[in-house]
Amino acid sequence: MARVKPKNGKGTHIINGKLAELANLYRVLGNIDTLKLFYLAGTGIENSSYAIEELDISQKRYYSRMKNLLDLDLVKKVNGVYRQTAVGRIFYERHIPAMKRTFDAREELELIVYLEGTEIENGVRKRILDELKIPSFEESSKIRIIDNYESMVIDVIDICDEAKESILMASNYFDVRVMEGAFRAVDRGVTTKVIMGKRSLSSKLQNLRTMLSLTFAKTMINFASKTVNLKEFMRFIDLPYSFCIVDGHHSIIEFYNPLNESFIFALSTDDRKIGEKLTKFYETLWNAGDFNAALEVVTSIGNKLNGEAPQQDSEL
Repeated sequence: MARVKPKNGKGTHIINGKLAELANLYRVLGNIDTLKLFYLAGTGIENSSYAIEELDISQKRYYSRMKNLLDLDLVKKVNGVYRQTAVGRIFYERHIPAMKRTFDAREELELIVYLEGTEIENGVRKRILDELKIPSFEESSKIRIIDNYESMVIDVIDICDEAKESILMASNYFDVRVMEGAFRAVDRGVTTKVIMGKRSLSSKLQNLRTMLSLTFAKTMINFASKTVNLKEFMRFIDLPYSFCIVDGHHSIIEFYNPLNESFIFALSTDDRKIGEKLTKFYETLWNAGDFNAALEVVTSIGNKLNGEAPQQDSEL
């Protein structure tokens, strides 16, 4: 069969460009110091001096390797902390381990090549690949399991900081870090709405002095009085579970134990159909929500500020 040559070499140019990007990715992650730094960013790097000491590298090498990760959008800096991006997290949790399993199973994979064209090829191929659990980017980006609360909070903050159009958040937790992320989104002009579960009123909000930092309390008062119409920002209602939708397609849904209100796991999805269904559910909750409770929260915080200042350390 004759091979069709791309017109004006455009096809070749695109292929070469993609190969160059891939080669750069492998070059960066192929450096042992960069890979170790990338792994540290999985839990967040708050102190660069500690990371330099932990990796036993020079300051110059540390910032050079970090720049490579930032340029590839595998890591980003949020509020002074270096964290993996959504793409970085996929590489960290799925693709790098899968590459290691693939390399370790190279003899088994050779068997697939040897059996190519035979009747048993497909059966052997499926069994080996299923055992290796090698993910595709399409599978990885559609749904991901989050197995602890702190990781869920980091993911919520990340997608809120990346939001371009809208954030719809419904939460049974009054987490200061997440709320500050919502405030930052509003400052960027992102349409943001927050529904708080009423059970958070009866637990966390009863002890504002120990829960809120002075900085956060002042930020919320200023936010509520000047930045937006609070009625269009926050409502309270009984929530069956916590979830958020960012830009209509990126969603995180939490599953918890109703007997002791403990976190079980969360699902992170990037699917517009799921986003549309959750958005419709969110609008129903929003329209039925209580606005007066939001005013009471801000008033309570204001009273605390005018009386006794909250403690500096947050209790989440």
